[in-house]
Amino acid sequence: MGIEGNEAADELANTGANEGRTDDDRSAEPTISGIGTTAKALADIATSDWWSQCHPGLSASYRRWKLGYSVTEPPELRLPRRVLHRLLATRTAHGDFAQYHRRFGHTEAELTCLCGFEKAPNHLVYLRDLPTQVSRLAG
Repeated sequence: MGIEGNEAADELANTGANEGRTDDDRSAEPTISGIGTTAKALADIATSDWWSQCHPGLSASYRRWKLGYSVTEPPELRLPRRVLHRLLATRTAHGDFAQYHRRFGHTEAELTCLCGFEKAPNHLVYLRDLPTQVSRLAG
């Protein structure tokens, strides 16, 4: 029904495209892009498996953040250093906190914040007037 010349060209093109191939033919050479995609997928699977094995061994306070693992730069690293410091201290519970000072017997450590509450990893999150407290801390 179509144009006679086009039908003949289509038939020749189909014959040439299918020549020497079967439905499950895997003789085509892989491309560099395809190899890279496959390598990345395998690396992602290996990383995910590794994280699944390591994650249960982390402290309960860290696991509650439900953070994944990524080899790319997390957006948090673009925060100002003072803010990033507070975020990391809150996540890891490593910092100037009352619990830490008690555990290691630091008798001269200041255990309370300027607001009067005990220093704790999540304390900054619950401060009602954070800008005022930060300006006080900055002096």
